[in-house]
Amino acid sequence: MNQPHSAASAVSSVHRYFSWRSSAEGPPVEFPNGAVWDDRLVPEWRYPLSVLSHVQREMPATALRFYFTKNPYELPEYGNDVVAVLWQEERSKIPTYARHVRGVIHCCLQMKPFLGFHPRLGLNKYEAVLTFQYLRDWALHLRSRYGVRHVPKGWPPALHDSPRVLAIPLGYHSQEELPQIPMAERRLDAFFTGQLSTPLPRTSYRYWTTDSKTQARKQLWDVLLRLRKDTEWRIETADIAGGETKGQCPEFHAYSSKMMNSRICLAPRGTMAETFRHYEGWRAGCLVITNILPPEPFLAGAPAIQVENWRELPQLLKKYARDLDALEHYRMSSLKFWQTRLSESVIGVQVAQFLRV
Repeated sequence: MNQPHSAASAVSSVHRYFSWRSSAEGPPVEFPNGAVWDDRLVPEWRYPLSVLSHVQREMPATALRFYFTKNPYELPEYGNDVVAVLWQEERSKIPTYARHVRGVIHCCLQMKPFLGFHPRLGLNKYEAVLTFQYLRDWALHLRSRYGVRHVPKGWPPALHDSPRVLAIPLGYHSQEELPQIPMAERRLDAFFTGQLSTPLPRTSYRYWTTDSKTQARKQLWDVLLRLRKDTEWRIETADIAGGETKGQCPEFHAYSSKMMNSRICLAPRGTMAETFRHYEGWRAGCLVITNILPPEPFLAGAPAIQVENWRELPQLLKKYARDLDALEHYRMSSLKFWQTRLSESVIGVQVAQFLRV
């Protein structure tokens, strides 16, 4: 049986939070300020930590140990006081330890493989890549289900008959919360900043082929290159990996400022269907345009325009970018969707209910 790190095994009257990678890389490291994020921590943890701060308020008498990890195969300890916060697990694996801890908080919607387009006769390159990823992810998903029932020798007995996993949204990354700006006062028609592709080592098969992130964002980027030539549109773009940037409003230096001053948030998919830009766009009151969203319960009815191909973007800009009534409708719908379905307090209550076992 794996034994907890000494810091984690101490008696505590409040929840405690740790980061941990693997038994080969050393003991867990406790977060310095509990559920309060600061710039010493990974930006991706801002939203889940804020969610867990609400869990603390909902469950003040329970002392739990939360382990932030990318490892779906093992934890430093198991038991009814242990909760895994699994992030960057994008291949729909069920964590091996999901029956041996109080619960797993999965910071990603992709609990089961999602195809990502509406099947039809004939596939373009993007759809062929999605099909390959879909089949690969099902193989990994099914193998992980087998692993849940065949854990390593020496593990303690399972606490649950079935895996205890709750998916929560990715939330925001480095976005600051700013005062709302009405659509009529926003100076950017559309905004996209992000990696066009993921840097990969030459030893990865994806280095020699491609992936859904590269194909979706290349498709969008090619459209944006053409739209840049039309002075009618005020579009801010940047490839943060390649260092290329182009914009017409240089006074908006920060990502959060650009998002708040944009009418339309362009949110192409990455290696999975969900991206931070979905939530950051809704949080800023933008009209979100995105690839096909997965059929997850808390994305049902999302105020977003979903496209099969980014070639649809020019017509959508013509239809919405100057229609202030429609844009204001989307702004209010996005804000309501964020506040009532996705905000830290709302998800925090759901997580607390899940952990009351």
